Amino acid sequence: MEVTGVMTAGESISAMAYIKGRRGVSPRQMKLVLLICMLVIGIPFGGWVSGSWTAAAMSVEFAFIGAWVGLLIIQRLASSSMRKALATRGQAYEQPLTLRLTPEALVYDLGDLKMTAHWRCVTDLFQTRKYWVFLVQSSAMVLPRRLFPTSEAEQRFIAEAMSRMTDAARARSPDAAVLIGG
Repeated sequence: MEVTGVMTAGESISAMAYIKGRRGVSPRQMKLVLLICMLVIGIPFGGWVSGSWTAAAMSVEFAFIGAWVGLLIIQRLASSSMRKALATRGQAYEQPLTLRLTPEALVYDLGDLKMTAHWRCVTDLFQTRKYWVFLVQSSAMVLPRRLFPTSEAEQRFIAEAMSRMTDAARARSPDAAVLIGG
């Protein structure tokens, strides 16, 4: 059984954020901590230095707005700079992807890259909003959910993958179990 489609360069980065969250602190959690620190430390310190709580609160609010605008700018620049960097190296922005389930292994074929993971190495299978992510030891094989023509096809594929995974890996894959009704 296999799924085939096209994956763009850098597309799996959003799925990787969830992986970081499963292993520790996710990028979203880091941003939240930074924003809370801006409030909890910024306002009292600003009030103490300036002698005005109102001025301190306003400066922290403007810092929030500046951080938000900065994040938007970084997102826009990252996308175009990645395309340029790939073009400079002669790499395509879009790559054909095939994820194949064989009795022995999970085979991830992305452009000129081919990875094979024996089922005993697959440790988790989880769903993000747009992706299915197979954790293979310390690496990830990311499968865009849009590649499935129907939700039934997605369910059949995930059920087949789960049937080949170890019991421990199935236990660590509650998203997949919910999808297949197990």
